[in-house]
Amino acid sequence: MAERILFVDDEPNILQAYQRTLRKSFNVVPATGGKQALEIAGKEGPFPVVVSDMNMPEMNGAQFLSVMKEKYPDTVRIMLTGNADQGTVVSAVNVGDVYRFLNKPCSPEEMTSAINAALSHHRLLRAEKELLEETVKGSIQAMVEILSIASPRIFGYAPTIKDYMVKCAGQMGIGNLWELEAAALLGQIGAVTLPESMVDKVIRGNPLTEDERLIFDKYPEIGGQLIDKIPRLEGISEIVRYQNKCYDGSGIPIDDVAGDDIPQGARILKLVLDLVFGCAGLSESEALAKLKSNKHLYDPKVLEALESVMGASTERVVKVIRVTQLSENMVIADDIRSTNGQLLVKKGQAMSSSMVERLINYCLNGLTPDQISIYEEV
Repeated sequence: MAERILFVDDEPNILQAYQRTLRKSFNVVPATGGKQALEIAGKEGPFPVVVSDMNMPEMNGAQFLSVMKEKYPDTVRIMLTGNADQGTVVSAVNVGDVYRFLNKPCSPEEMTSAINAALSHHRLLRAEKELLEETVKGSIQAMVEILSIASPRIFGYAPTIKDYMVKCAGQMGIGNLWELEAAALLGQIGAVTLPESMVDKVIRGNPLTEDERLIFDKYPEIGGQLIDKIPRLEGISEIVRYQNKCYDGSGIPIDDVAGDDIPQGARILKLVLDLVFGCAGLSESEALAKLKSNKHLYDPKVLEALESVMGASTERVVKVIRVTQLSENMVIADDIRSTNGQLLVKKGQAMSSSMVERLINYCLNGLTPDQISIYEEV
C-alpha cells in the first residue's frame, strides 16, 4: 500500500498536479492551507511525511511546520518554495526543523527522491524510538520489581495504578501509552525518602501533622529529580512532579498551572492515586461517589473514563492456593508476611516471576505459611 503523504499548498491546481504526477508512488492527501492540514492530521494522522509550501496566507509554511513539529514530532517535514532567500531558509530550519528544502519548480523525480529519503528517515526515527521505549520499559519493569520486593508497602500498588491508568487512557483514546505506564510504575519512587511511619499513615488514611505534610508534599518533586537523571524521560518526570496537582489549580506543586495545562498523564495519575489510596476498603459505587463529591479536583474527562472502566470491571472471588502453585501475574488477596511479621507482598499486588521465586524460597524454608489467598475472576 502506498504511503500517505500530506501536501499543503494554497493553490488547488498545484495540489492536483502533485496528485496526478505522484499517484503511482504515493497516496497524496491535499490541504489548501495550514489550518485545513492540521484538521486533516488530527483526524487522519499522523502522517510519515508532510510537504508544505512556504508562502501561504494566514499561516505560512514555517509557522505550520512548527505546529506540526510540536503535535507530531515523528512526521518528517519538507519545505517547498519559489522564494529561496536566506531568511526563508533560516526560518524554515530553525522554526519548523525542516528535513529537506526544495525549490520551485520541482520535478516529479526530485520530489519522489526527497519523499523516499524522508520516508527512510521516518522509519529510522520510529525504529530508534521503539527500541528506546522497549529498553526503557524493560529497565523500569526490572527496577520496580526490585523495589516491590524491597519496599512492598510503597511499590506493591504500582501494578494496580498502572492497570487503572492504561484502562482510563484507552477509554480516552490515548494511543501512546508507554509514558503513562512508566509514570504509573515510577510515580512513587520519591516516597522511598519518607519515614515508614508516615507511609503507613497515608496508606491507612490517617491525617498527617503539619510537619509531616511538609515532608510528604516534597516526594513528587524528589521523584521527578530522580527520573531526570535518566536521559529522554522528561515527559515522565513532568507527570510524576504534577501527580498531586488538582484540576482547579490547588495541590502540589504550588504554581499557576491548572486545568488542561496540567500534563495529561498527571491528571490521570492524580485521580487513580486518590482511588487506590483514598478509597481503600470502599465498594466501587462508594469510591465513585467519594471521588465525584470532590469532582472539582479532577479532569472531568478522566473521571468519566474511570467511571466507564469501573463499570466494566469483572467480579472477583478469593481463592486459597499453596505457595508452590503461585504463578506470574496472579493478584494477592491479602497481605503476605513472614513468620517474624515482615511484609513480603501487599494485598492487591500482581506477582512478578522474581517475587514468585522469592516467596517459594521463603515457604520452603518455613518462613511463610504454605497457603495464601489470591483473586480469581469469575
